[in-house]
Amino acid sequence: MVGRVPNFCVALIMSATAALAQEREWSWGTSETEAYLVFGVPESEDVGISFWCTQGSGEVQVFIADANVKLAADTDTTIEFTAGDKKFTVPAHTMANELDATTSAEGAIPAADPVFPVLQAADRFAVSVADESQTFPSAGQDFANLTEACRKP
Repeated sequence: MVGRVPNFCVALIMSATAALAQEREWSWGTSETEAYLVFGVPESEDVGISFWCTQGSGEVQVFIADANVKLAADTDTTIEFTAGDKKFTVPAHTMANELDATTSAEGAIPAADPVFPVLQAADRFAVSVADESQTFPSAGQDFANLTEACRKP
């Protein structure tokens, strides 16, 4: 399912409101068929990173909106997660981000992958695509519920 922006992201963008002076935060939720965990400004197009799945699919998609301005769209790359001294690499693909004139990256991770308990336990984690890195706080995230919803029954 790489390359498909989930319905909830489209809804967030379409219902965008002024996000002045608001801070990014973690939002966890489900629909009838999907589960998602997003770090961004609520009800805005300001999303740093998002994770989602079709419930019970066994796979979690990860989307980094502003992955790297130097990468071309439609290119294979990797997303590297770093939490403390632990590193995890995920194959990914880039796409144009027309909202920010940059390049986004999307990959897929098995729901049972050991990266999720590490991210759950960390106080923050870094995400790198090529030579561009971003750090996200872990306070308020809910990888445990996300992976539970995404695991195959």
